[in-house]
Amino acid sequence: MKKRTRIILAVLIVFIALGVVGITISLKRIDPRLHDWVTALLGDSLESEIELGDVRLNWFPLRLHAKDLVVRHHGRRDIPPLLIVSSFTVDLRATDIWSSTVERVWVDGLEINIPPKDPNTDKRPFPKSPGEPKSEENDSDPLVIRNMIATNTRLAIVPREAGKNAKVWDIFELEMKNLRSDEPATFTAGLLNPIPYGKIETTGTFGPWYSDEPGDSRISGEYTFAADLGTINGLAGQLNASGAMNGTLDQISTRGETHTPDFRLTELDGASLPLNTSFEALVDGTKGDVELKRVDVQIGKSKMLATGLVEGTKGIKGKRVVVNLKSSSTDLGEMLRLVSKAAQPAANGVLTIDTALDLPQGKSPILERLALEGSVKADRLKFSSDAVQDKIDELSRRGQGRPTDASIDEVASKMSTKFVLNKGVFKYQGLSFNVNGAQIRLDGTHSLRSKTVDFAGVVLLTATVSQTQTGYKSWLLKPFDPLFRKNGAGARLVITVAGTQDQPKVGLDFGKTIKGK
Repeated sequence: MKKRTRIILAVLIVFIALGVVGITISLKRIDPRLHDWVTALLGDSLESEIELGDVRLNWFPLRLHAKDLVVRHHGRRDIPPLLIVSSFTVDLRATDIWSSTVERVWVDGLEINIPPKDPNTDKRPFPKSPGEPKSEENDSDPLVIRNMIATNTRLAIVPREAGKNAKVWDIFELEMKNLRSDEPATFTAGLLNPIPYGKIETTGTFGPWYSDEPGDSRISGEYTFAADLGTINGLAGQLNASGAMNGTLDQISTRGETHTPDFRLTELDGASLPLNTSFEALVDGTKGDVELKRVDVQIGKSKMLATGLVEGTKGIKGKRVVVNLKSSSTDLGEMLRLVSKAAQPAANGVLTIDTALDLPQGKSPILERLALEGSVKADRLKFSSDAVQDKIDELSRRGQGRPTDASIDEVASKMSTKFVLNKGVFKYQGLSFNVNGAQIRLDGTHSLRSKTVDFAGVVLLTATVSQTQTGYKSWLLKPFDPLFRKNGAGARLVITVAGTQDQPKVGLDFGKTIKGK
């Protein structure tokens, strides 16, 4: 009996061993078939050349694991591969092995390089709309991924121009649903923006995939952006933005709003002001440039309109900002507070500004790189300091030849000038400062860092020098009126203005005044 039992056990062991060997042989045979199946499925769906590393199948649970996927767009090797994947795992049902639909895919180390359009090929029609019948030339079922989760993703738009840097987004989390070549897929994604550093969260739709020209594949959605402006040397503030986008990977139209409640220029140690914008822009994915079609800016109470371009320069990392800025309602007092923490601004008024702004790439502080050129004027300028305003009132009285007329009070001034800002120093040309009875014309500089001024120019008075005085001083000066009467003015004086912006000192250059220079 015992002998018979031992024989039965031996037979069972042999059968089990043969079964294990058979399963092992079957698995080894199925792996190459899986490799061919995955390669063919991806090649047909993406119309590209596929390179694939190790592929293996787990039975419990049923999963496919693969490594080292490279997808070359139409087999091209003159540009980076369309897709590079370190590894991916596919959840399978038994029926999926014989179909083109998979339930879930996990991807790690995904790199997407959208190639530039080939100028030597004619533009092909866009893919058919969802629900449109398939052509007889391509009646196979497309690859469908119901849910794809990707980590460590990098999206790059390869520029059309040689030598230009690609536009790159690092996507730390990405989930897509209903991913297929002939219909749009939905997505949620989280991206990190390097400068200013912050997190972008976006949701929307992508596709259908345009295999002939991937850059023509459509994308739309909404996004939020939270960033620290302090990561830009010379700025401070917490920026929050939201908006919507629509277009193709090559050309994305976007519009939205930004809010920075504590915007500040750190180099100038000025006060902070709320900065809000609403914008319309066009992102050129082929070059990574951004056309600012319209940006409505409000900083404090001041409102401005900007248009321009954020563009790359061949061989230089980063983006250059070139903007035209116009305003008819800039609050002078707030702008002065932005550049200085003085208890109160030196002057108040409403400015009209027309200027061109150029901010090249670089790591230097903003003020070191920023260049401005334009014009500014104000029709009703008043000074905050009573002492300064009293001098302006006195200038107007004497300029009109009414030095004791107390009704001439709280005189508003007119100001206009052309200017250039370079490396933190304003250079003014034709700075005009006018009150009733007097005109001042100055040229000179104003350093934003040291807060010093250095001007030279002339004062033109309607009255003669004798009329600016009373009593015996008027009689004593009367013989000198012809010496000071120049260029149709009652009196022409050559002056200098130097010192700090808060306490400038005015001097009379008597020699040049007499010589008329």
